[in-house]
Parts: sequence; C-alpha cells; structure tokens
Amino acid sequence: MDKIIENLEIIDITEEGKGVAKASGRVYFVENASLGEVIDAKITKEKKNFIEAAKKRTLKQSPYFVEPICPYFDNCDGCTTMNLTYEKELELKVQMVKDKLERIGKTKVDDSDIIKCPNRKHFRNKIELKVNARGELGYYLSRSHSLVSIDKCIVAGENTNKLIPIIEEKIKELGLKGYDRKSKSGEIKNITIRENKLGELQVTLTLSELNKKVEKLFEKLMEVENIIEIHYSINKDPRSEIMKDTILVHRKKEYKDSIENLQFNISPRSFFQTNSIMTGELYKEAVRQMNLTGEEKLLDLYCGIGSTSLYFANYAKEVIGVEVVKDAVDDAVLNAELNEIDNVKFILGKSEDKISKYLKDVDILVVDPPRKGLDKKVIEEVSKSNIEKIMYISCNPSTLARDVALFKEIGFEIKEVKLVDMFSNNLHVETVVLMSRK
Repeated sequence: MDKIIENLEIIDITEEGKGVAKASGRVYFVENASLGEVIDAKITKEKKNFIEAAKKRTLKQSPYFVEPICPYFDNCDGCTTMNLTYEKELELKVQMVKDKLERIGKTKVDDSDIIKCPNRKHFRNKIELKVNARGELGYYLSRSHSLVSIDKCIVAGENTNKLIPIIEEKIKELGLKGYDRKSKSGEIKNITIRENKLGELQVTLTLSELNKKVEKLFEKLMEVENIIEIHYSINKDPRSEIMKDTILVHRKKEYKDSIENLQFNISPRSFFQTNSIMTGELYKEAVRQMNLTGEEKLLDLYCGIGSTSLYFANYAKEVIGVEVVKDAVDDAVLNAELNEIDNVKFILGKSEDKISKYLKDVDILVVDPPRKGLDKKVIEEVSKSNIEKIMYISCNPSTLARDVALFKEIGFEIKEVKLVDMFSNNLHVETVVLMSRK
C-alpha cells in the first residue's frame, strides 16, 4: 500500500525542479510539485536526512500557477517551471544564485538582477532526441532511460519542430529502432538537431552501427528542404550514447549561426550557446562588467568555437582562446577568418595545462567552464600570478559558488553579479561574475 503524507506545503524548488516541503522535522523533495502548492504526496524513497516523494493530488493551487504551454509538461521533466509565472521563475533564479554564493561561496550578494528572455518559446537552437524500440522520438526522463514520446518541443526552433514528425515517420517506415542497452540492439542512439536564425538545420545521428537502412534514412533526410548538413557518428560502446568523431554525409552549404554581427561555423561536436538571441546579451554584459577600453589583453579559457574570444576581440587589444576539443579550435580559427578578426589566436589543449604559459602576459582572465566548473589547477595557477581581474561566466551556480570560495581564499572578491535567462521554463541560468583582488 502506498504511504501517503498529507497537507504538504511546497515552500521552495530545487534546481532540478523538485518541490521542497518540511513536515514533522523532515525535509521532502517532491516530483511534479509547484512552489506554493499544498498537496498530498506518495513517499517513494526514505533516506536518513530527507524523503523523496511524488505528488498524489493538489489540495490548494499555487498562487503563481499558470497553464503550461507544452502538452507534455506533466510527463516530460525538461521544463520544470513552465507552470509558474515568468516573474516568479526569474525571482527563484536570482534567489538561488544568491543563496549558493552565500552558503557555498561564503559571499553575500545584495544587489543582483536578471536579464529577461523575450520569449519562453522557440528559443533553443539545439535539441537531442532519443528513439525507442517502436521508432518514437522523445526525451529521456532525468537519470533514466525511460523515454517520453513527443512530436514537438515548445522551446525548440519552429523548423526543428516540423522536422521531428518527419524523422519519426521515416524511421518507422524503414524499420529502424532506438538502441537498447539491455538487449544491445537497435541502431540509433541519439539525434541532434541544430537550427540557426535562418531556420536552416544541421542533423547528426549517433549510431551503434551503419547499415543500409540508416543510409536510406540519410537519403530521405536529404530531401528535406531546410536540412543543409547531415552527419553521423559511430559509438559502439553499449553503455554510452555520446557523439564521437563525426562523418559528413550531406552538405548544401556550411552550417553557420550568428551572434549580433558575428558569424560562426559550427561543427556537430562544437559547443555553441543554445539560446542564440540571449548569447549576445550574455557577452554584452561581460564586456560591460570588464569595462574594456580596447587596450586590454584577455586569456579566454574553455573558449569553444571562439564565440566569446571573437566577441571580446572587438573591445580588447588581444584575446588568446584555449580549448580542448580539436573540432572546436578548427572552427574558431575559421570563424576568426570568416569575421576578419586578426587580434585573436587559438590554442588547442586543456585550460589547466595551458594557463601557466599565457596568464603572465594578460590583463584579464576569462573563464566559461562546463557545468563541473574550474579544474583546481586553474585556481592554483591564478594564485601564483599577478592577474588582477577575472570574468567568470557560469552555467552552474553550485560550482560557481565553490570556485568563488576558492578564489576568495587567494585574495579575490566579487565586484558584480548579473544573471542572464538563457534557459526559460526551468531553473538553469547563466551568471556573469566579475572578481578582482582585494
């Protein structure tokens, strides 16, 4: 028999979108619960310090409730705050960053706000879809291989949404299947779709194997008007679905996207911010905080395809970008040529290995690391240097706060914090932080 806890008031939301409640001295993390709701919940797992639960019924609706704009909201966990007003979502993001900086980063931030996204729909330029044994496309639920079948994604580009049912129809028609880890059968591990501001599409299939049916799928996709590039990647590891080295199958023209007046070649494995519109706002905010005069030299770690380096190069004397992914460095070099920018250079290698060579000759260190944050060696090298100013662009408030605490130990303090809403409908957020020596 289900164990039910009654009359739980949801007082907070975690970064993953779970409702937080407290009752009888216990903390509850509740799936599908919204801030301000009063609910009954079914306990799913009891641990020493907290209880996991799932919402059973709503007794009192949240005062911040709005009707979700996505038909899959109740089943898909990709957009966790779509049922809250946008104002409340933004408020939660700002408070979350402040709380983490104070609790983990040992730094109290009084003044911080967030730059709004103009639209909660159709802002993503990249999605990754899975396929099940029936050939249906969708998303995995977090921390599982349980697929939620969809025929559109409200946050994806409009031409991406037109493509989803076309791909599904072709997959079913050809008898292709999604890869199943248990049976080790099926061809398709992942379908990555990118859409640029012109509505042009780049499609990359990650496969367990290449066969005649897959090749036939490529032929059918070549007939789709807006697809300008098709790539595939073979990953034979039964436990992995990540994209490895890619092979070009079809190209009408090179896939590019833009940030303000800059153009970028983007290869399938290269990182590019998923919200093209707000990326310009993100970089503009970083330039404002750095107060660039045109005389500064910047070291830009984790630079990807050079989007930050090339943007900042318009406001600085020189920028050195460091990136570990070779495809991204190749893209960065091409992007410098494409935009006729000659005051940048790009270095292939790990940021933690290259920083010591270049840090001594620059005025500002720029870091835009992946979600895991900075390698400790980066902070160690900063501690041995004379660098006075650090611009930290973060997609993960927890690791940002951890690194802020470490920088604080070596004499840095936060001068300014501002958030940019790159990821509407959930609590993920980009944060721009300027630090300097005390």
